[in-house]
Amino acid sequence: MSLRSLFILLSLGLAGMVHAGERPAAIGAYVQTLASVESAKTAVSLEPLMASAIAAQDALMEIQGFGDQAWIETLDDAQYQKLQAELRGFQLSRGYDVYAQPDPEFLDALAQKLGLPADRDFFRLYRGYWNEDLLPVYLSMGKRPTPCVRFGEGVLQEQYAGWSEYARRYPDAYRDFTRQTLADLEEAVGLGVCTCTDTASVQRELGSFLKRFPQSPAASNVRSRLVELKETPDLRPVLCR
Repeated sequence: MSLRSLFILLSLGLAGMVHAGERPAAIGAYVQTLASVESAKTAVSLEPLMASAIAAQDALMEIQGFGDQAWIETLDDAQYQKLQAELRGFQLSRGYDVYAQPDPEFLDALAQKLGLPADRDFFRLYRGYWNEDLLPVYLSMGKRPTPCVRFGEGVLQEQYAGWSEYARRYPDAYRDFTRQTLADLEEAVGLGVCTCTDTASVQRELGSFLKRFPQSPAASNVRSRLVELKETPDLRPVLCR
């Protein structure tokens, strides 16, 4: 690394440290957007609220300066308690697990009460997408240090079917989240690794997926993985490493 590059990195790091204590504007924007939705007299789109929630989530979890702390961890106890009270619609944690997650149940209830059809359908799916650990429902922690994929249970396919149908019915609604969710599901099934069970569960899931979604962008990867599991199963073991 050149001295000039090192100087730039140091400058950026120091700049982050100077501004680390400042309250991110995205937090206030989310609070204002939520208030606007809740005060609406007629049905409104919740898409701006979702966008502001994701922006606030990014800001809350942004790493500060040279350290490894997220912004949410830099607050003292009083500031953190105030933030918790203010950020309705978020689940916050800065203990063993550190996260700032838009609350699926809160947002779904809001959408069913005040949203348009695209919002109601989206947040019904969004609520069903997360498990009690706030992981995608097709993943499981169990007693493992990292999540494993629930192959062989049909969960991947049900999620894929739901989000694919939503994208078909509402091609212009919540596009970024929907596309990313479908891409994540396609990656999980296409890789065919890190199962919570065994090789047979992966093969069963992949074969069923191909029959149900033969035109999926993941189909070619799924076929290749099935061949690999049959001919060279030790090349990429199905269990998490």
